[in-house]
Amino acid sequence: MLVDVPNGWPVVDGMHTGFCAGPFPTTPTAFVGPQQAGAPSCPPAPPGSSGPPRDGVWLQPDGGTPAGPTLHTAGGEAVTDEGRASSGTGSGATWHMYSDRGVRIEIGNGPNPNVAHSIVESIRFGPGTPDTPAAGVCPRSADPDAEPTPERLAQRLVLNHGDVTLDPPASGDEPVMTADSAWRQTQPHSPVEHYRLILARYSTKFPARQNPDGSYTPMNQNELAWVIYSTPPSPQVEGCAGWGLAVFDAKSGQEQTQSGYSPGP
Repeated sequence: MLVDVPNGWPVVDGMHTGFCAGPFPTTPTAFVGPQQAGAPSCPPAPPGSSGPPRDGVWLQPDGGTPAGPTLHTAGGEAVTDEGRASSGTGSGATWHMYSDRGVRIEIGNGPNPNVAHSIVESIRFGPGTPDTPAAGVCPRSADPDAEPTPERLAQRLVLNHGDVTLDPPASGDEPVMTADSAWRQTQPHSPVEHYRLILARYSTKFPARQNPDGSYTPMNQNELAWVIYSTPPSPQVEGCAGWGLAVFDAKSGQEQTQSGYSPGP
């Protein structure tokens, strides 16, 4: 699919779209390709904090069944109008969604409605037309569910802003749960993250019990665990993915936590 955007708009990999304030940044941008990172939890916006409307366009594969009225663009292309969306966090950002030939086209409702209107009217099919090169292209794995080689941790790792500590297992530590079982319980895996499958001694600050004196005692300390540790795929391209942990008790097989966070490690 082809669309025309104003001169000067950067063209960027869809992995760099936003979540909490909508997909578009304050700088009008054209995004291409899917967003394959896990969505974070978005806190509600404080009262009166809504920002200005934002321009932008995002083209990505449409895996659903389009529903809505048909709109004919200036060039005669029949496009499904899927309606308006908003971030739901009080950001003030809204955008409109269209589908055509297996492509979803999201267009920001910016301060000048003529900008969005001109983009809609430019939607057309251009077989054989080369793609516009995108900046910040995130490396992707061809087989994200391929199990990494299990490893015994060799040196301490401090993760999630200091909340989690992984220590090497003792020489006699042997898990009951298999590495394969831990890996399979976390499927599907993201094609834009790199994974390690680690046997380690797991300690975390939270959850914790509050003591009578007001101090806290962590509930998970020095436990033998399988840890699936995920990191962004490349240090050369920022913003492609976050960091994450999935932790399983290596004796019982019970899941301890699955969490994602950013920035890392």
